[in-house]
Amino acid sequence: MRSQKALVIDDDPASLFYLRHILQRRGYEVQTYENPVHCPLYQCSVCPCSLQAGCPDLIVTDFNMPVINGVELLESSIKKGCRCRHLALISGNGLLETVLLRVAKYGTRYFSKPLDLDDFHSWLDRIESEILHERDPTGVTKDGGGSGS
Repeated sequence: MRSQKALVIDDDPASLFYLRHILQRRGYEVQTYENPVHCPLYQCSVCPCSLQAGCPDLIVTDFNMPVINGVELLESSIKKGCRCRHLALISGNGLLETVLLRVAKYGTRYFSKPLDLDDFHSWLDRIESEILHERDPTGVTKDGGGSGS
């Protein structure tokens, strides 16, 4: 089975390093972007993930970033065909209920900064269990994609 993949977008270098460290210790292949405009999900007009490589198993993005905020990035990714089902939005500022409702329809999990490690690890435990159940022994999802999404 292929390893799990994570995509992390956060304009704060310390937060980016911290999230990458947490996910790598759990065995994830982690792609990080400090500037959302460098992320392939922002640059491409359709989801850039190939069917063979698949979309990431999870996407974690900061809310307040230059050019595009985390909600807009997630919504844009979904409209472009990204099949990642495990999404998280983090913010150092409290978010309005309207923003939280906007992302809730995609199943996005919200975390505030500073990150509650127990809560974040509990979320990862849950989604990792879901990912394992979605894959067959070859690492391919039951829907034919290779992403666990």
